[in-house]
Amino acid sequence: MKTVNAGSNGMADVVPVRSGGVRDWQNWAPYAAVAWSLIYAASGVYWLVGGRGFPFTPETISSEMGPLLGRFGQVAAWIVVILAGIPAAVLGTAMLRGLRGRLLRPLFIAAGVLLAGSLLLLMTGLDLLIKVGYIPGAVLGLLTAERSQAYLAAWSQWATLHQLLCLVGGFLWLAATAGYARLSGDACPVCGRRDGAEEWTSPARAARWGRVAVIVAMVAPVFYALTRCAWALGIPLGLGEEQFRLGQEGGVWIGGLSLAVFCLVGAALMLGLVQRWGEVFPRWMIGLAGRRVPIALAVVPASLASVLLTVGGIGIWSSAGQLVANAAASGFEGSALIGTIIFQLGPTLLFPVWGAALAVATLGYYYRRRGSCKVCGRGANSSVPLHGVRAKEQPNA
Repeated sequence: MKTVNAGSNGMADVVPVRSGGVRDWQNWAPYAAVAWSLIYAASGVYWLVGGRGFPFTPETISSEMGPLLGRFGQVAAWIVVILAGIPAAVLGTAMLRGLRGRLLRPLFIAAGVLLAGSLLLLMTGLDLLIKVGYIPGAVLGLLTAERSQAYLAAWSQWATLHQLLCLVGGFLWLAATAGYARLSGDACPVCGRRDGAEEWTSPARAARWGRVAVIVAMVAPVFYALTRCAWALGIPLGLGEEQFRLGQEGGVWIGGLSLAVFCLVGAALMLGLVQRWGEVFPRWMIGLAGRRVPIALAVVPASLASVLLTVGGIGIWSSAGQLVANAAASGFEGSALIGTIIFQLGPTLLFPVWGAALAVATLGYYYRRRGSCKVCGRGANSSVPLHGVRAKEQPNA
C-alpha cells in the first residue's frame, strides 16, 4: 500500500507504508473480514440444508449462559447468521472499492459497526467469560483433576469454538469499518488523524480521562475478589450460616477463588495502562528491561477482555431477577437474602461497567502512546509518558 501526501511544492509525494504484521491491519483486515463472512456464509448454507452444528438450538436459546442472541429467539438468530454471511461480504467488497457518498458513507459505517457489535456482543455469552476466568486457576492447579478434565473438554465444544469464531469476525469487521471510515473521511489510513487540533484524542487529554477510566474499572474486580477470597478463607462475608456451609461442602468457594485470582490479575494488568511498567518493561524482566512495551501487547488483550466482561455482565443482568427469585425460593430471607444480593450477585452486576471502563482506558492508553505518525507526520508531540520515563528506542507496535 502507498499513501499520498501533499509535498511542499504542491505535488504529491508517495510515502511507502511497511506491509505485514498486526500494525498493518488497515491493509489486510478488510480482506480478512470479507473472507470471514464468505466462510461463515458457507457454514450458514450447510446449517440451512440440515447440517449439524447450528449454534442456536432450543437448548442454547433456553440457556442463561449462552450467547445473548439466543434470548431473542431462533428466528432472530437466523437473521443475524444470514446477514453476517453474503450481505456482509457484499458490504465489505463495496468498502474495499472505496465507494462513498453523502448517504453511502454513513450507511456503510453504521452497517459495519452494527455487524461488528452483533458478532462481539450478541454471538458470545457468559459461559465464555467464565471459561476465560478459570484459566489462572487451571494454570495454578487450583482445580481438581475432575474439574480440570471437564474444563479442557469445554474448550473443544463447538458452542465455545463458534463464540471464538464470532469474536474473531467481530474484531475483523470493527477494524475493516474503522479503516473504511478513515479512507472515506480523508484521514490518514495509518493513524486516523485529520488536519487540525487533536482535542480529546491528544496524548495529554487521553492520559487524564484514561486514568479516570482505570479507577472506575478497578471497582468491580476488587469488590469481586474481596468477597470470593473471604469465603475461600472461611469468612462468611454477607452470607447466612447455612448458605455458607452448603458452599463449603460443595467446594463452591474454592472454585470461586480461581475467579478471584483472575480478577486480581486483571486489576493489576489494568494498572499498567496508567503506570510506568505499562510503558517500559521493568528491570526484573531479563532481556526486555528498559525496552518499550509494544502497544499491541496491552491493547489486544484488554480489548478482548472488555468485550467478554461487557457481554458476561449483560448476561448476568438479564438473569439477575431469576437468581434472586431462586435464592428466595431456596429459603433465603432477611439478612441472608440481602447478603446474597449485595456480596454474591452485586460484584458481577458491575461487570458491564468494568468492561466499558476498560475499553475507554484502553483507548486512552492507545491515544497517549501512539506517538507521531511516520506516514502523514501528524501528532508531532509524540507520546506522553506518565512518569517521565526514558525507554530504549524501539518503534511503537
